Amino acid sequence: MIRLLLDYKWVMLWAVVVIALCCMPGQSFEKVPSYPGMDKLVHAGMFFVFCTLIYNGVLVQFKGRPTKWLPVIVVSILGILFALLTEALQLYIFTYRSGDWWDLFADSVGIGMSGFAYLLFYVRRKK
Repeated sequence: MIRLLLDYKWVMLWAVVVIALCCMPGQSFEKVPSYPGMDKLVHAGMFFVFCTLIYNGVLVQFKGRPTKWLPVIVVSILGILFALLTEALQLYIFTYRSGDWWDLFADSVGIGMSGFAYLLFYVRRKK
């Protein structure tokens, strides 16, 4: 069990960072230079990193020989559930933030990009 937690330590740390960022009021980011749609890019990037770290944990856990599709399905489901959690927290708990369907879509884009990168770079091809 401890080994499993160590394999995914970076995922857990990143999840805490994502939740902390989602909990902060929007005024905290006023000094950051922005452009229209930047928040969607940030959402996609956060979830790309989140799922990429999960894939890294999978590679460590299975010593670089994971199956092809099962990790993609499991990581995608975990990513969507985490995205739903962050949006629900913003909608119902942190009322100074707002849950948004477009944010959820951007999260899903990041999750999909991570799955594509996993399939492209880490899955062994049949010769």
